[in-house]
Amino acid sequence: MKSKQTVILLLTMLGLSLSAAESTNRLSFPVAGFSIAPLEVPPAKNIWQPLAMALPATGNFAGNVNVQIHPYGGTIEEYTALSLKQFKDAGVHVIEQKKAGSSGVTFEYSGELQGRLIHFYARAEKGADHVYLATAATTEQEWPRQRAQLKTCVDSLRCENSKP
Repeated sequence: MKSKQTVILLLTMLGLSLSAAESTNRLSFPVAGFSIAPLEVPPAKNIWQPLAMALPATGNFAGNVNVQIHPYGGTIEEYTALSLKQFKDAGVHVIEQKKAGSSGVTFEYSGELQGRLIHFYARAEKGADHVYLATAATTEQEWPRQRAQLKTCVDSLRCENSKP
């Protein structure tokens, strides 16, 4: 009888510990009124976009933020130089580029996308073998209104994978 009670107690404790662990690993959107568990896997050997978020659309475009993970073994300075070259080659106008801490960089830039002038703001953080990149995009007309919210979101990106 004692072993049956012990098994029941252990199963109950396991169930409680699993629900407690699950509840702390959630993306929380308190203003929108929901949370959700992340759809998560380790970084891959190719570019991967684990997260995309959007504001309500205005004028047939939704301001948005996405997070991509890029395999990259170089330094953040090398990544910055590569990005600036890619912007130049694509005809993108770089408004501002600056260092963000010891392992990050931010870019503000604009360019045409599908016939629209789009304003972008991005933050890249160097991890062990990857660069974590959060990018906001909205129309040039909506940038003044959405700027603070989009920048705050992008600037909150932190790399938790800095060890080789």
